[in-house]
Amino acid sequence: MQAYHNIGQVFASAFHHYPLKNYAFEGCTDEQKAKGLLALYAHCTEAAQMYGGVLTTPDSSGALIWLPSKHFQLGLWREVVSGMWQIPFKLGPKATLRLVNHDAEPEDWIRANSSDNMGYIWVVGVLAEARGKGYSRKLIEQAIADMKQQGLTEFWLKTEDPKNVQIYQKLGFEVVKEMIVKSSGLKSWVMKRT
Repeated sequence: MQAYHNIGQVFASAFHHYPLKNYAFEGCTDEQKAKGLLALYAHCTEAAQMYGGVLTTPDSSGALIWLPSKHFQLGLWREVVSGMWQIPFKLGPKATLRLVNHDAEPEDWIRANSSDNMGYIWVVGVLAEARGKGYSRKLIEQAIADMKQQGLTEFWLKTEDPKNVQIYQKLGFEVVKEMIVKSSGLKSWVMKRT
């Protein structure tokens, strides 16, 4: 569980000012938000370890989690088994509902438009002090190599930060859907690499 906690800390720090997390934790203190993000990402990492993949940089300042198509959108049973059922109790109902309702729209679109050989890059994050070292690129390339070993042939992700769009395009992803998510009013870019 300590490894999940450590990776959760990397993601919580990397996403502290991310547009979707600002929306989800609106009205919370920075401390509440940090604690909620840590709980969220520790549980997501545990689920990815069980049903997909988890990668970290050698110095543990960056991490990535991914899911194969057969486990993308985990579903109730896998959420229970992996402990993700605890998230609403740790984040609170408002933040949980905001995250779930927002993510449902782009993720449902991905599910409807992807193949059975799809891999989903769920989260990739690097601590602020380690950015600019190529860690995101290395993590994504390793994740894609790992997914290819499992027979996956197309790779998807989504982002709500316009700065990330250019980064992912440089890594071979293309925007296949740009949407304003109804529940949040935030823009989401769905991206794919084949």
